[in-house]
Amino acid sequence: MTSGHGLYIYPWDIMDHDDLPGFAAGLKALGIGRLCMATAYHTGKFLRPHGRDARVYFPQDGAVYVPTDPGGYGAIRPIMAERMPAVDMLRTLHDHGLAISAWTVLFHNTALGTRHPQAACHNAFGDCYPYSLCPSNADVRAYGVALCRDIAAHPYVDDLILETPGWQPFHHGFHHEMSLLSPNAWPDTLLGLCFCDACMDGATRAGVDAAGLRQRVRGHLSSYMARACDGTAAEGGDRLVHAVLGDDALRDFLRWRCGQVTSLVRDIRDAVAGDATLHVIASVQANPVRSWVEGSDLEALSHVCDGLEVCLYGRDTQAIQARFDDVREIVPADRPLRPVLRPAPCDFPDAGAFVAQVDSLSRRGVREFAFYNFGHLRRENLNWIYRALDGLAAPFAGRG
Repeated sequence: MTSGHGLYIYPWDIMDHDDLPGFAAGLKALGIGRLCMATAYHTGKFLRPHGRDARVYFPQDGAVYVPTDPGGYGAIRPIMAERMPAVDMLRTLHDHGLAISAWTVLFHNTALGTRHPQAACHNAFGDCYPYSLCPSNADVRAYGVALCRDIAAHPYVDDLILETPGWQPFHHGFHHEMSLLSPNAWPDTLLGLCFCDACMDGATRAGVDAAGLRQRVRGHLSSYMARACDGTAAEGGDRLVHAVLGDDALRDFLRWRCGQVTSLVRDIRDAVAGDATLHVIASVQANPVRSWVEGSDLEALSHVCDGLEVCLYGRDTQAIQARFDDVREIVPADRPLRPVLRPAPCDFPDAGAFVAQVDSLSRRGVREFAFYNFGHLRRENLNWIYRALDGLAAPFAGRG
């Protein structure tokens, strides 16, 4: 199993560096033992404070950044990156003491969803969400297992970090995403439920009244959108709890979805066993406890992988600690948790606050951290990592 503190990084940020041995040495001096490199990723618009080739970067949509075997796929095939790091680059980093974790964004893939709309999620009204492939679809599941098997077989990858193995929530930053309704857990959760053919068939075979539930969800959403005003966030949470308590089909459907994601992750673990360990980012939401919205059962997932990677983002340090405590109570004590923190002004006003957060989580038993993300961080923010892990003067002043 890989060990040491991790740093998330994009392949284009690695390709920025001509002196990879020096780059590796600089990261190791910070206390970093592994690079969590994006090996499958979506598009975006990224500001790179110290980027060399471009300060604002637009990644290729839905691309894979390591070689794959074209013969290992069925109806859905990976989109290969037009520009990816050479094997020699990863070998150099590996040989100079950095383990490589393959950060794999699995089903959040607008390019593939657009090519294969029948494999993407569809809401209760039948609207397609191309940004979210459906994990109950057989072709999608086969693609996910094959892709992870290919990535894990890479000679310098010894750990897989799996992100978005489930359904995407309704709000997840789609291009120019627009809604004039206030965020509310009640309609937002219902809008995120998938009722594609695969979900309808699978849930019905499992004994869920999927057809009746879809009809009720349509009615609830139509009624909410016809209201004169929004409900508050607290009222939306109360309404959602009431529905889960009172609607047996909704509760059973949510449990069925969690079973789909858990069984998929188990299949992936079996496919990569012997080549790489497997860690899972169970949720893309601010509070990982709400991972069930995406079909992720934290406790169940912790038993079918080697550990969970828990993203703890936000400026409220007490809330972050509480979220970690909640996850730690849900996930058995013998199952590893690796918190991911952002050492940046978006979450911490200064280095002292970041160091205090790392210290607080360490006193809660955390032994390995990961930090997000090299390309987005200022040089000074990288030095915060050193201060948090070692408490000494910052060594990372140059490009590396």
